[in-house]
Amino acid sequence: MIGPERILLVEDDRALRQVIVTALQHGGYLPDAVPDGIQAAQRLRSEDFEVVLLDIGLPFVDGWEILAQLQGRHQPAVIVISARGEEGDKVRALDMGADDYLTKPFGADELLARVRAVLRRVHAASGAHHVVCCHDVTIDLGAHAVFRAGQEVRLSPTEWALLGLLAENAGTVLDHRTLLGRIWGPSYIGDRNYLRTFVQRLRRKLEADPANPTVIVTVGRHGYRFGPIPDRSMHS
Repeated sequence: MIGPERILLVEDDRALRQVIVTALQHGGYLPDAVPDGIQAAQRLRSEDFEVVLLDIGLPFVDGWEILAQLQGRHQPAVIVISARGEEGDKVRALDMGADDYLTKPFGADELLARVRAVLRRVHAASGAHHVVCCHDVTIDLGAHAVFRAGQEVRLSPTEWALLGLLAENAGTVLDHRTLLGRIWGPSYIGDRNYLRTFVQRLRRKLEADPANPTVIVTVGRHGYRFGPIPDRSMHS
């Protein structure tokens, strides 16, 4: 039986740290809290967490450096919690591997909803157990594994959820609202920046030429498609 999920909170404000820890405990999670980036880096090297709640403005080592250290590794889901609400900071955090961005101040209900959403992506188990290929990219939907030219590609939970949904529907256009609703939830269906950012992240990892994608294809203003349109003539 899977026990409560472990969550690492990295927050230098002592009062806010305690409020968030209490909210997470009431939500049924096992929170661990540290006040600075040095301790966060140590914990992430030595222990496993399902989710990291990461403040950006930290003493010693800031949140940007923690995000950079996580890139390329088998990483937990990361929700940035920051008083910086500028669009540029949100885009930068998502580009660096964060799964979500929550601007302070926020309520306990909203925080727990964001945590539940990323955990659904962490634990998402596709009903499909087949392998999907496009050019030199191979996706094993059952094993949750992605390979490019024979080398395994590390994906964040949200990157995997998006790629898996596209691959399960290979050759079919999925519109923006469907992708946003299925991956992030109904409250995100108008926020195409999230979708655009994660598509760009996947393209950098999977495409031979991200500027001219052939694995994850933009289809006009409609949405995205994994791979080419199937050749129906072979089955006619």
